[in-house]
Amino acid sequence: MDEGAGMRLLILLLSALLLVGCTAEGEGAVPPTSRSVGAPQKTVTGTLTVDGRERTYRVSTPEGFHRGRQWPVVYAFHGWGETAESMEQTTKLDSARAIVVYPQGVANAWAPAPYAETSGEEDIGFVRTLVHTIAEDYPVDRSRIFATGFSNGGGFAAYLSCQLPTTFHAVAPVGAAYYEATHAACAEEPVARLDIHGTHDTVVGYHGGTRHGERYESVPDVLEGVARRNGCERSTMTRNGQTVIAQHWQGCALPLVHLRVGGGDHTWPTLATKEIRSFFGV
Repeated sequence: MDEGAGMRLLILLLSALLLVGCTAEGEGAVPPTSRSVGAPQKTVTGTLTVDGRERTYRVSTPEGFHRGRQWPVVYAFHGWGETAESMEQTTKLDSARAIVVYPQGVANAWAPAPYAETSGEEDIGFVRTLVHTIAEDYPVDRSRIFATGFSNGGGFAAYLSCQLPTTFHAVAPVGAAYYEATHAACAEEPVARLDIHGTHDTVVGYHGGTRHGERYESVPDVLEGVARRNGCERSTMTRNGQTVIAQHWQGCALPLVHLRVGGGDHTWPTLATKEIRSFFGV
């Protein structure tokens, strides 16, 4: 090979190496560090029209969310006079490894409470449509759909466990208002439940009472009914910290746990989000 031919071959080889380097760092390449960086937590709002009424909701996707897997979904229902946005801010459930949906009640309330402007049938219809919509828009693990709520929203989460027991696989009411209509005509299918309630709740008393002209049930009476539907045999109590008594039922088809917060008032307790995440496995 003459000197000119050798020089031309060297130039060709160097050009090929430069081309490979540009391709590796160019538009079509993914730098190694970026492959491990997930999407940030994000909340978006949505609207639905159900039975001629426009309904709204918020959807939070967790940090690291991607569509390459199916995600559990937690539906979180606000209390009377509150909003989907305040529920998100108070509970900080966005920390869960799950899609979290914060629905908005009509006039900031949920059926079947006596002050609700909607019927139980209407709110159930909204939730059915919302569950279907979320499952169409996001990669949902349908075997891990849960509901929680505070006060009026806690009672509504319990109502969902009675009306849609094959949709919601576990519920976690907090400071729930258990009006008698909540568990009336309740389906007999078991649904896992974590109940959290303060013993000094002066708004929704632990031992029941009357509000807005209607009676609401005591927490022990409600749990007795859940234990029967879940096929539980007996319960044991253990102390969980200085103020919380944990009651666990044994022999159940699905778990039943109650956290009695000693001296707790009508608020979302500090422990609630952590305990709910643990119970739901998110």
